[in-house]
Amino acid sequence: MSTEIDKKQISGDPVEITHPESLSVWGLAWPSILSNLLFASVGLVSIKAVGSLGAEAVAAVGTGQRIFWVFQALLMAIMAGTTALVARAIGSGNASEAAQVTRASIGLCLSISFFTVILLWVGADYMIGLFGLDEESRQLSVTYTKILVGFTPVFAISIVLGTAQRAAGDAKTPLYIGLLTNIVNIVLLVGLVEGRFGMPQMGVVGAALAGGLAFTFNSILVLALWYGNKLAVGIGKAGSMTYERLSQLLTISYPAGLESFVFQFGMLSFFWIVALYGTDAVAAYNIGVNVLMLSFVVGNGFAIAGATLTGQHLGASDPEKAYESGFKAARLTMLSMGTLGVILAIYSRELATFFINDVDVVDKAVVFVWILGIMQPFMAIEFSIGGAVRGAGDTKSPLIITLIGLVLVRVPLALIFYNLGLSIEWIYATLIADYFLKGMLLAVRYKSRRWMKVINTDY
Repeated sequence: MSTEIDKKQISGDPVEITHPESLSVWGLAWPSILSNLLFASVGLVSIKAVGSLGAEAVAAVGTGQRIFWVFQALLMAIMAGTTALVARAIGSGNASEAAQVTRASIGLCLSISFFTVILLWVGADYMIGLFGLDEESRQLSVTYTKILVGFTPVFAISIVLGTAQRAAGDAKTPLYIGLLTNIVNIVLLVGLVEGRFGMPQMGVVGAALAGGLAFTFNSILVLALWYGNKLAVGIGKAGSMTYERLSQLLTISYPAGLESFVFQFGMLSFFWIVALYGTDAVAAYNIGVNVLMLSFVVGNGFAIAGATLTGQHLGASDPEKAYESGFKAARLTMLSMGTLGVILAIYSRELATFFINDVDVVDKAVVFVWILGIMQPFMAIEFSIGGAVRGAGDTKSPLIITLIGLVLVRVPLALIFYNLGLSIEWIYATLIADYFLKGMLLAVRYKSRRWMKVINTDY
């Protein structure tokens, strides 16, 4: 494990913990980057596996996954609060409070997950019907969604404990657990979908079971390590779900949940405008996003690192180090994402052709990749500085900035360009205004240092 905490004592009283100065931006970022790459690879294998079953199966799984992850946004919002409070507690030397926050977060997320299961079991047919799938695809998607959502409680346990370990400075343990989980997931996907390795051929049902069983494996493994005091954050004690602790979690998390909603609404609105230009424009947009996925994954890894370091340094009453760590994360993120953006843009035609052999689509995708590729430094600011202020507990300013850039600038600008009869390239170009503005606003917010005083803790 990467953390220097004495794990044998963590579940009890506060212990002496290594100062967060021992952690580095890159040391925290690379395991998260690799974890995200492994997770993304499972999605590719999933689509490849069901692709042999026909377009209906692909549409069913893709729609079911979209529904599943939209509802998991509630759980992911709670992770913003978990990260901020665990990092603060660890930074202040109070490992006992970190354990109690983790325990409370699990309880809260389990409550949300059971509500999600009931809601989707009852409403999956109606929700999926909104996507306009043919009858066969709709039925397959409903079945897939109901099976997969039944595993939401074990998914909740795995993401809370993974988030808590990263917030405590241990990004390697979630990486190792994720590696094993992804191997299990891929074997189950191929086996249950195609009937290999002595498993029954179950098609779309097998794809849902593979994901759910992989979540279950992950949770069982991480719970065994947690109860065995092998993780960076201990198991805590009964009575962790106090009003004050839950209030802090929800106060930090609800803006993150609203931000996720605003983001999803904005992206769907922008996608709807792109769709007005036809199938080629939509295909080019999706391909362009996939081409740049490597850069996005790197940015997300640095966002986790920035959140952990700012939270821990503030918990250690060292605001200057917290401020410096955010800038270090920003510099590394801008360098890495900026470099990747240029490289991916240069080879965008070859990469787009790998996804589809259609000259018109490839031409549009190349333009999209170049536009978004040159904006990678500004996206890097959104990832790194956004992660840093969230790690300090400031989730409201990213919400407001996302609302301004995406909903109030990009989408209206795209709609104006469409009404003016401009080409799809102009719609893609609205990304420049969006990410430039968000990057500048986040930089101004960060330099103000007001994000350091959003939450008060007394450890």
